Parts: sequence; C-alpha cells; structure tokens
Amino acid sequence: MKQLIPVPVRRQLRGWLNSAKNTPFAVDLLELRRWQIARKDVGVNAAPRNNPRRLVLLPSDPWSIHQSRGDEAMIEAAAGEMKRVYPDLEIYIVTATSAASADVRAMGFRPLEIWKQPFSYETVAQELSLTRPDFGVVLGADVLDGYYSPVDAARMLLVADLMAAFGAKVSVLGFSFNSRPAKALREVFRLLDPGVVLNLRDAISLQRFDDFAQKRARLVADAAFMLTPRADTAAVKQIAATVARQREQGRKVFVFNIHPMLFKKPEPAKLERMIELAADAMARLSRQHNASWLLLAHDYRPGIADDNCLRPLAARLKPALGEHVHHVEQVLSAGEIKAVVGLVDGVITGRMHLAIAALGQGTPVAAITYQDKFQGLFGHFGISESLLLSPAQFLVGDSFDAFLLHFLGAYEAAGEQVRQMLPDVMDLSRANVAPLLDDSAMRIVPEAGGKVA
Repeated sequence: MKQLIPVPVRRQLRGWLNSAKNTPFAVDLLELRRWQIARKDVGVNAAPRNNPRRLVLLPSDPWSIHQSRGDEAMIEAAAGEMKRVYPDLEIYIVTATSAASADVRAMGFRPLEIWKQPFSYETVAQELSLTRPDFGVVLGADVLDGYYSPVDAARMLLVADLMAAFGAKVSVLGFSFNSRPAKALREVFRLLDPGVVLNLRDAISLQRFDDFAQKRARLVADAAFMLTPRADTAAVKQIAATVARQREQGRKVFVFNIHPMLFKKPEPAKLERMIELAADAMARLSRQHNASWLLLAHDYRPGIADDNCLRPLAARLKPALGEHVHHVEQVLSAGEIKAVVGLVDGVITGRMHLAIAALGQGTPVAAITYQDKFQGLFGHFGISESLLLSPAQFLVGDSFDAFLLHFLGAYEAAGEQVRQMLPDVMDLSRANVAPLLDDSAMRIVPEAGGKVA
C-alpha cells in the first residue's frame, strides 16, 4: 500500500498528522488523558526515603544523549553536583533506544529505556515504581515551550509529574521560553504536581513563562555553567599548542561556530550563502586585525551536525589564511570544549551551550541568534545586544562583516564585564539543584517579579 502513494503525498500526509497531534485538542486527548489514567494508580506524593539512593534524569533528547554537547554538559554538571553531596547516588538516564543506552553506560550512568515508541505513561509509571527515584531531574533546555514539539514537551513535563507522585524531589533544570509558546502546553503546566520545581534560565524567559502559565517558577542560570572543564586530555593539549603558535606570532585567536539549525526548516541555499559571507568577512578581517580562527563544533548529531557548515567553511578559508585557520576535527567532550574556549580571546557562535561554555570560562561571546533565547543569557552578564545577530540579518548585505568588526573592537571590554558578573551567575546555576539538596535554598532564589521565595 505504501508504494502506491507517491512520496510527495506521503510527506504531506506526515506533515498534516504531525500538525494535528500538536494541537491543544490532541494533547488533551492523547497525552493528558493517558497520563491521568497512569497517575491514578500511583498514589500521591509517597514519602521520600531517609537515605537517598537514586536519581532519574530525563534528557531533552532521549534518542541521542550526548551527541549534543549542550545536553552532555547539563547532564554531567547536574550529576556532578548531586554526587558531590551524595557520593553513592545511583544515576539513571532515560533513553529511547539501545544505542542511546550504550552511550549512557559509556558515560558511567545507568540507562532507563522507557522512552520507546509507542510511548506509554503506564509503562513509565511501572518502571518508576520499580526504580523508586529519590530525585528527578529534567533537562528543559529549549524544548519545553513546544517550539520543536508540543507533544514531546508535554511528555517530559508529565513524566516529571509522575516522578513527583512517586515521592521524588523533582527539579526541571533552567529552560528557555520563547515569545510564541505552544498553547497546547498551558493546561499541562497548570496540572503539574506542585512538587515539580520549574526553573527558567533567564529573566526574559521567566517573565514570558509567568505571563503564559501563571505558575510559580524560579530564576536560575543554565545548569551547564557548573560543568568542570577538562584541560588534561591529548586533544585539548594539541589544540592549546595550535593556539600558542598563533599567539607567538602576535595574533589573537577566536572560536567560530555556525550550524544547520540556525534555520528552523532545512535551508541549504541560505546555509551556503551564510558560509560564503562568513568566509569573505573572516578572511578580510583576519588580515586587517591579526585574527586567527578556530572552527569548533558543539553538536555532532547526524543531519544537524555543526561540521556540515564548518567543514565547507574551512575549505573556503584555508587557501586564503593557511595556518591562521584551524578546523577542530576531533570529536570533543563537553568538558574538553569548555577547556578549549578558555584558551581563546573570544567566541562567535550559533550554539547557546558553546556560548555558555565560553562565558563560564570568562571568555567574551558574540552570538548568531535563533529562537530568541540568547538575549536572556546575555542579560545575566549585562552584555550589549549589539553582540547578537539573527540569521536573517546575517544574510543581508555586509551585516555580518560589520558585526564581526564590531566584536573585534568590543571583545576586551565585554570580557571584563563577563568576568565581573560570573560569580553571581555561578550562584544562579547552582540554584538548579538547590531544591534537591536543601529545602532552605528555596528561600534565597528570586521568583518572577524579583520577589524572594
């Protein structure tokens, strides 16, 4: 039967089905009602155990746990902070496939393969009843406003609720909230167990969330700020030597990163134009300002991998700049990437968690924005929004040329501002796990409107 339907028609049908299942009616029918059935049999807020032993962590992409270095950074940062207080804690990470489970084992954690298709709240509840988590952590990242999928966002939130129903202390790590959240999620947020602590990772997102959901939430900074850099590996030492050689020639060294997800839909022509404009500006300004470039990937997921853009960019730059451009082809861990961005003078990136890694090292950042989420991150540090450029602006005339020139003149002052604000931002980052570790910590973190909880 499948062969009888032309491919374009099949694609159109899939598009209609995906659109239909993300409507408020479908979320109510297919998610909320099935969750309510599963929750009925759980019991309400079972008493937590006296000696905490287990943590269940739900990543934002259970299919690909650590090919996104942003998710890896948040996982390792939160797990590290929890293990510091509870050294014997068993950490389970929710997965969707056997390949993802293998990645989890390689990271030193235990997989909990409950995100399989077709998705079942009853299966999740049964597994949680066996695991009996004392703590639950959800990586909200940039998915809980429904930008990518209201259904996936609803499932993450409702599983957080199930963990709370089993008596776990649950924290949704700081997440972004864009200006157009999916209406289907309003009822999901309203029904969440009050024991699920919701953290927004910047003041702009917190205000948007408060306007949308009118539910108590807390201001934090991204959990990935807590990640410990790994400077002692062979790969990082090799890159450090490359940077040192450029410095010996009196050159400044900057990381550069762009990626396919700067456009919501696949836009090959726009990406090609972006690469062309970037190469022209970087080659010209490199000669004028003694700048060298480190092309650094932060996401390795097939199809949306950063190297899909960085590899052709390197090919364009190499003939003009020679040794003054270096494409990092090694696959680096999140900790290694954080170490690398601590070696350079500045970072220009389209990946938010690469920006977080850099800012966490006191390195100034300029960002190519998407999902309007960098504004809130920059707000934590008081960095001017003149160091933000949208993908649409990038493609207009010499806008990127002017943007890059501005950063090369502003990065030193921006770096001083970042280093001054970093201690306060680190305190806000640690606030992500404070509700799990110490109830008194809840009283010192600002709520919406600047109040104190």
